[in-house]
Formats: sequence, structure tokens, C-alpha cells
Amino acid sequence: MAIRLTIGTAVYNVDEQFLRAHIEGVLRQLTDETELLLIDDCSTNNSGEVCREYAETDSRVRYIRMDHNSWLSSVRNRTIAEAKGDWIFFVDGDDLLSDHCVETFLRFSDQYNASEYDIVIHDRLKFVGQKEPEHPCELTGIKELPPEAGRALSISCLCLDPTLSKPFGLSSRAFYHAAWAALYSKEFLVKNDLLFPVKQKKAQDSVFNTEAYFYAKRIGYLPYVMYYYRGNEQGITRRYSADYLQMAQSLTDHLLACADKYFPGDADVEERFYNHRVLSLVMDNMRLNLFHKDNPNPREERKQAFLTFLETEPYKTAVSRFDPKASGRWEWHLPVRLCQKKRFAALDRFMGNPTAFRLLCGADRRLAMLFAK
Repeated sequence: MAIRLTIGTAVYNVDEQFLRAHIEGVLRQLTDETELLLIDDCSTNNSGEVCREYAETDSRVRYIRMDHNSWLSSVRNRTIAEAKGDWIFFVDGDDLLSDHCVETFLRFSDQYNASEYDIVIHDRLKFVGQKEPEHPCELTGIKELPPEAGRALSISCLCLDPTLSKPFGLSSRAFYHAAWAALYSKEFLVKNDLLFPVKQKKAQDSVFNTEAYFYAKRIGYLPYVMYYYRGNEQGITRRYSADYLQMAQSLTDHLLACADKYFPGDADVEERFYNHRVLSLVMDNMRLNLFHKDNPNPREERKQAFLTFLETEPYKTAVSRFDPKASGRWEWHLPVRLCQKKRFAALDRFMGNPTAFRLLCGADRRLAMLFAK
């Protein structure tokens, strides 16, 4: 029987409890028309053994171990190459799928001629501990986005500007920047030679989706939670990253190449890129590197790194031309103003404390709203 859906799980040193929960949640709903592809990026814990255990007992599960640790982009690209399904669902081994994910997709595929779509966006929820109770999908149709949506979503992924999706009726649960937030036609990916940027350690999905949405001719939206993202205090979006600036520069280079290729000379895209994407890199370099509580460097060394960072492009330009009204991110207003004044001490005092950060930024916002009246 032909395979219609490949669930491609990226695995690297996943907590055994989380990995088993993920795999068993998928196994409970697999059919003869679906497969689970477990690709292990050379884990050093027992993740590989856990994956092999399930693959040996169920023919619908395949286990592949990469030749060497080569990061998530290579795992995703291997998924595209190995997938037997007409559609690919990229997922991470510590997250969970909806209990009704496969049934929902197959029903959608039967009723709405899935082969005519390139990408189908779906909703997601974040959970900590146990995911909330869920119900079968009761939707009777899938929403087709207008033709202009592809370009707008491509720019949104490039610039990290969520406001561009508002005209198309996507909910706040549709986190389409992430690869796991949509289903992709394999034929579409292969036809357009769409691959993830190799050796980009973080935010590789943004580069991939900038290109994918640009080429997509027909995009569907299924406003049903298909994916449950696990909140993890030790995850890559929280832990100290000493090489964050190098990663950010690599990402910037990739995205600027996309901008030059797909949106040459577009002043609006350039403005959005600086005011959203580059400023997000500024914030994350402070949050995950310069002012992270686990940064081991002496205070004076971190201060010098901070001052040097503020003189480095494109971050210098993004900070100097920051437009609070255009950003839509109220929590950036105070930190960026402090960056403009080069107030290292103030940032050092609260950036490493997420609770203090939220409270101070919230108070700053309320004061701004009060004086604006």
C-alpha cells in the first residue's frame, strides 16, 4: 500500500521518558498508509537504542543513524530524502503529536484532494508536564489561503514579522515559522529543491520556510492543534549559548541572501528585516549570551563584549533606528532604549532574570500607555 504520510522525527539525546511518549503516541495512530521515520543525529545517550527497539518490532517504523553528528538541518534533509510518504511532517523527538493527528490528515487528504496543496499549516500549543485533554477534529473543511499569502508568509519568516499573517485569518496558534507547524508535500519540496541550510545551528526553519512559502502556489490552513510543543527550561531557546553571535551572523547571511534573491530592492522588506529580525537577534544575544546567568566571563569582559556588539553591523543600525510603533513587541522597548544609551549595568541587573525582566518591561509599558493618554 502506498505511503501517504511520513512523520519524520529528529532525535538527539532526547530524555528517554519524552522520547518513548513521543514514539508511543505516534504508534497508537499509525496505519498502513503512514510511517514513522526516526533519524538519530548520533546521540550519546540511549536515544538510539530506544529508537531501534521500536523499529525492530513495527515495520511501519524505520530507524536511521546519521554517519556523524551534523545538526538538525542535515537530519531534516535526510528526512526529505528518505521519506516514502506523499506528505512530510517534520517533528522533534521530545514533543507530542495530537492523538488524532494521523486520522485528521488522512481525512483531510481524502476529502480535499491534498495533492493540489504545497503546504498545509496547522495549529500548535505549548505544554509543560502533561498536555491538555484534546478532542477529535470536528472541522468540516480546510481554509485555502489566497494566492498572495505565500509571498507575505515568506517575508514574515524572513523578517520574523508576525503581523503579515493577520489578513489571512491565521490564529496565534499557527506558528508557521517552524517546520513542525505545517505539513509539506514531498513532491513540492523536491521539485523546488528545498532543503534546510546545512550547519545553521539555530533558526534553520526560518531560512527553509522563507523559500518554501515563496514557492508555494497553494497553501491550506487547518485550524486544529496537530502539534504539542514541550516547554523545556533546558532547551535550546533557554540555555546559555557562548557562540550565539556566530550563529546569528550565519543566520543573517543566509537570510540576506534570501532577501537579495527573492525581494531585491524592496525597501519595506528591508525595514521589516531590521526592525523585527535583527532586533530579535539583538535581544537573544543579550538574553542567551551576554547577560545569561550561566555566562562565566568576568563583568568587565562582558561589558566590553556588549559595547563591541553594539558597534557591530547590522545590530548597530537596527538599535539606532528602532521604531517602537512598528515593532509590536512591547517587551523590547525598554531593553533597546537601554542599548541605545549603552547602559550595561541596568541591562546586566535584570536581563538575566526572566521574572524581573517581564515585570520591569510590563511596568515600562504601563507607564508609556499612561503618558500617551
